[in-house]
Amino acid sequence: MSVDPEFRLSVPPVVDAFDFARRGQVVGGAFSIHRLQRLLEGLAEQPIGEVIELSVAPALPGVVRYAIQGRVTKDDKSQLVLQVQANLVLECQRCLGPLILPIDRTTVFELVRRESDFSDDEPDEDDLDAPEQIVGSPKFDLCELLEDELILEVPYVPRHTQCPESAELDAQADEVASREEPPSPFAVLGQLKKGK
Repeated sequence: MSVDPEFRLSVPPVVDAFDFARRGQVVGGAFSIHRLQRLLEGLAEQPIGEVIELSVAPALPGVVRYAIQGRVTKDDKSQLVLQVQANLVLECQRCLGPLILPIDRTTVFELVRRESDFSDDEPDEDDLDAPEQIVGSPKFDLCELLEDELILEVPYVPRHTQCPESAELDAQADEVASREEPPSPFAVLGQLKKGK
């Protein structure tokens, strides 16, 4: 974010989305991940993180840090820019051990008045910076928007790239393979026979 948000130790507020964008307002802060019940459904148990003023992304699970900025573009489109950072504890579906998923997501949303105002243009799949259109309202829940973004980051089947146990087994197998096996006594006898 280019503008420092007003920091708060709480979830994002409910705002008038279009007024928030028109005024270029910014809000940011941190809160316990346990405030996001929809996100926590089906996840492993999350630790309770100490909620303090964070100037950087949270290093440990249990805390969500966010910044949300409103703006109006040159072509008079109202937008919200949301940045959310967290570390989620998931269960690896391969080894069933804990897996930490770091999240640092920034998304731009374009506000429209009603669903019928959604653009008919097909979104360009290559344009990753194209804003997603959402319906704004006078009582727009920024926390719900933030929670939706975190939910989208959770993989359907979470898995380690390499599970800790399998990495340990691979290392042990490599160690065994690297040891020189003592020569077979029969091979030594074979050498002696050839020498005669």
